[in-house]
Amino acid sequence: MVEITHKEKTEEEKKVIEEVRKTGKQWMGEKTMDEVAKPELPTRTNTLEDGERVEISINQIPAITFLEGNLPKSMLHELNAHVDEHREKMTDYSGNLVGQIKQTEKSQQLALDREHPTVQGLMNLLGSAGRAFLKTYVGQIPVGGTEAFDKAPIDCFSMWTVHSYEGDYNPLHDHDVSYDQKCMAFSIILYCMVPPQIAKLGDSKQLHSNGGATDGCTYFTWGTSTGADHLTLKPKTDRYVVPEEGKFLIFPSWLKHSVAPFYGEGERRTLSANFRAPFISQ
Repeated sequence: MVEITHKEKTEEEKKVIEEVRKTGKQWMGEKTMDEVAKPELPTRTNTLEDGERVEISINQIPAITFLEGNLPKSMLHELNAHVDEHREKMTDYSGNLVGQIKQTEKSQQLALDREHPTVQGLMNLLGSAGRAFLKTYVGQIPVGGTEAFDKAPIDCFSMWTVHSYEGDYNPLHDHDVSYDQKCMAFSIILYCMVPPQIAKLGDSKQLHSNGGATDGCTYFTWGTSTGADHLTLKPKTDRYVVPEEGKFLIFPSWLKHSVAPFYGEGERRTLSANFRAPFISQ
């Protein structure tokens, strides 16, 4: 029988043991690894040996900007009441538009009287929101900072309503019609009335399914990416918007968009408008 005895370790042995411990291994005859105090390893994620930190930040370059808002119910009610009251006298505006809004006798695209107080109040509100939208481009457009945007004259040069019913649709198009001057142009869509079969799509999780989940939705596109390209870290270049009563969207007038047809009863009513602001010399 062999008897094992322990003796004090020499200084050389202690050095070897310490080196082994640094590598995370166990020295024969020592305590278990769970009981051996492990030295803290230096972290190199964001701190250098001299104490300086590595600064990192995320820089996402946007391709498109939307401003979204909601009109108070009282204002929306006033607007709809105004349209209902004057609808028979409003001018047909379909000759200026690409919308295929003609599937029923009630299908119409009508110009709004921009001199009427109700319409002017809405123009002022949307114009103020549009000014905030333009300010998001302050780092891109050299016009003298945010103060220049505050002073820029904003002109609403067209405004109309779209009264869609079953089967009506709007093909892919844009609103970039400011041919007479180079300017900052933006467009607005305001959802005034939404049939329940469209409104309930807000709960849908399958906007790309074959179950009609995009019926009556507004589709925006600003690129050529396919439906699966975002899985390879390419940015998404399209968007579906499910209409909600009172919701409005502001976007660049060059942005292409379309509206899918819907089916069933009800009126899908929207208001559209185009604004522009000329460039200001510094």
